[in-house]
Parts: sequence; C-alpha cells; structure tokens
Amino acid sequence: MKKCLSMIMVIVMAVSLMVGCGTKNEDKENEDEKKMVIGMSCINLSDAGLILIKNGADKAAADYNCELVWKACEGNLDTQIDQIRGFIQQGVDAIWMDSCDVAGVVDVVNEATDAGIIVMTAGSKVEGNANYNLVYPDYDDAYFAATVIGELYQDQSGSIGLIVGNAGNLVSENRQQGFTDAIKNYPNLKLVTGMGMWDANTSMTVAEDMIRSSSDLLHVHVIADGMSYGAYEGIKNAGGSVTISSNDGDTDALMHLENGEYLLDNVVGNERLGYWGIVIARRLFDSETMARDQYLPTYKVMGDEMLKFVKDNNLTEVNETAYELITIDEARKIVSAEAYTVEFNESFVPTK
Repeated sequence: MKKCLSMIMVIVMAVSLMVGCGTKNEDKENEDEKKMVIGMSCINLSDAGLILIKNGADKAAADYNCELVWKACEGNLDTQIDQIRGFIQQGVDAIWMDSCDVAGVVDVVNEATDAGIIVMTAGSKVEGNANYNLVYPDYDDAYFAATVIGELYQDQSGSIGLIVGNAGNLVSENRQQGFTDAIKNYPNLKLVTGMGMWDANTSMTVAEDMIRSSSDLLHVHVIADGMSYGAYEGIKNAGGSVTISSNDGDTDALMHLENGEYLLDNVVGNERLGYWGIVIARRLFDSETMARDQYLPTYKVMGDEMLKFVKDNNLTEVNETAYELITIDEARKIVSAEAYTVEFNESFVPTK
C-alpha cells in the first residue's frame, strides 16, 4: 500500500512539473507576441454599420493581442485631424481611420507615417506617401445595383431616389458616382439625391421628403445599411410603397431582404470588414510584406425572385465586371463570426 501511494505521489509531482513547464512556455509565447496599440478614428460610433465595424475589430483585437483606442470625430475634419495628431503623440503602433474627407487628411496621414506609424484608411483611399488602403469595389457595386434597378423599371417612367453619406468621404462619393453613371443609361428614370450623413434619423427625414416631393418615386437606393433602416421607416411614415435596395449585407438588412422589404443588397459585412482590418494591421506590425491597397471581396445578395430576374436578364456581368451572386442564407454565413474568423485566419493571404 505504501509502495502504491509513493508511486502515485511521484506521478502527481511529475504531472505538476509538466504543467508548470507548459505554463512557463505559454507565458513566454505570449511575451514574444507583443501587444499592438491601434488608434481608431471613426466618422461616428452611432451608425449601425459603424457599430458593427467596431464589434468585428474588437473581436479581432482580442484574437490577435491588440489594444484599440476608439475616437469618433462626428464627421468633423478638424476633430479627426486633432485625433490623429493625438495618436501620434501617444506613440501608437498603428492608426485605422474612416476618413470624413480624403483630401483633408492627407497631410496628417503623412505626419503619422513619417513618425513610423502604420496608417490604414478604411473604404476611402487616401493618397498619402506610405499609408495602406483597405478598400472594396464601391463604384462597381453601386453600378450593378443601379443597372438592376434600371432594368427592373425600364418600362416605367419615374424617379429613383439615392441616399448618400457625406461629401468628401470617398466611400460615399464612389457609390454615388457608380449609381449615377449607371442610371444615366435609363433616360426614363430621373435621379433624386439626398444626403443621409451616415445617420439613420437624417436618412429617415430625407426619405420622407423624397416621398412627399416626388409623386412618381419608384425606388430608393441607400448606400449603407445603417442609413437604410431609417430610410425604410421614413418611407413608411410618409405612406410610400416604393422598393428599396442597400449596401453592406448586414444581418438586419438580410432580414429585410428575406421579408421582401428590400430588393437587393451588396455583401461587405461590417463586422467582417472590422475584423479584416485588424488582421491586416497585425500582419503589418509583424513585418509581413503586402500591397498598399488591400481588397475585400464583396457579393450580391437578393431573394429568389430577384436572383432569377438578374440571371434571366444576363446581369451577372455588368460594365465588363463579373459579379458573384449569393442567396440570403449564403450571405448570412459569410457575415457570421464563425465564417470571417476562418476566412481571415493564419492561412489568409493579403493582397500582395
């Protein structure tokens, strides 16, 4: 019995030593991966889409040992410049920014990169000296949406509403330009544009005004899901029954699609976008070489009826650009955390 007890004690001590060594090794590995500090400058943190971007970025920060310092400039260029200069003074490792004015931030972006800080601009490409741009095909995506809408209403005359973000923001301007250029191919349709300022309440008011001032309004396209929710309520408030399309492919918009309240959407996935941006930042911090322009794939999502319409009218390739069409269920999988954490895991290859 004593001999058996002695053997058990030896085994317990051996296991304890092994566990202790394992803990020390794990601690050493964590020390080897230095925490990265990233200054995050956003247009605002109240828009539904930007909140989702923050959620995805925060998840990536937890997964990749990053500390995120969040600031919102509320669409004010001077405030954003001050925030970036504050990040430079703090000596952050990187700055991620959603610029409210691409031309207005060039000098301060150069100040940051000159100080040795990694700078990434999301959506809006900033023509600085050494910054990285996290971009997606906004012009092409909007051109596709306008073409589908134009084909759908080619036998009717009326107005098409377009709700954009703000002047100076390249995401907004590219989506506006793409939609405007495509709708020109349909002279039976008149474009009416309003500025939603990346705000659901403002977009609601804009949509109400469109309904009340344009009795021939057929459709409203909104360039971002966060604004589209307000526009949808505004159309209902004003007694309108027009169709809606949007951009982002976030979960709530997919529900509107499934309910038949939206015609089509473009899947970026804002949580997916936020996660991807932090993964790129971490890779750059860890000295991975990549192109200065990083591209995020997007997809076209719609219900079964609209999918059939697009395919029957040969709209899977528009303006010499081929588009990938997906179902609502497929879109839900793409924008889920389970999917994007795998999409951008260790095997992910950035644009080279």
